[in-house]
Amino acid sequence: LLACLAGLSACGGSGGPSAPSPPAESAAPVLSVPLLDLALVTDFLPFGARLDSGQVSPAYELYTSVDTATVRAASAGVVVNVTPNAAPQTDVEIQVRPSGASVYLLIYDHVVAPQVAVGQTIAAGQALGQIGPFNDRGRNRNGRVELQISRGGSGAAVAVCPRDFGTTDFNAAHDAALARFPNRGVSVCLAGTVQP
Repeated sequence: LLACLAGLSACGGSGGPSAPSPPAESAAPVLSVPLLDLALVTDFLPFGARLDSGQVSPAYELYTSVDTATVRAASAGVVVNVTPNAAPQTDVEIQVRPSGASVYLLIYDHVVAPQVAVGQTIAAGQALGQIGPFNDRGRNRNGRVELQISRGGSGAAVAVCPRDFGTTDFNAAHDAALARFPNRGVSVCLAGTVQP
């Protein structure tokens, strides 16, 4: 304590150089389990698709005709946030890091009845909750869930296509699901990165 009072540099204060921050961990997620039963999917917007709003999608967006499908973790990790979406939404966003210090953040958006809590370690395939409701004017899309993977810190984060982190089986399953919707394109990745 006396060293701190005598000179701030000994304590990492503004009086001199501070101890370096520990480096962010670069361990990437490994996506091995589809978010939900892909046989239930009635529409699939690939990463980088243009949304009705004109924005570019930073996620896989999966729609179903049912609003009770179970949403599962695509990768193991630690839950770092469970945040309600703004009204009129009635669902939550669940954020998971592969490990506590990872630069990667998996965002599962539009989940209801969450079954996980902040600080919980989860396994790939573990139930996160149910697909969020989505009233889409009769287009057979009553449930919606999104998977976004961000890399980097706040303000500098970019969304990266989930395919870049998928196992062979994960990617093949999503390629086959997208193939059922030829009007959506032939690739689950229509861009390399997207600014969320």
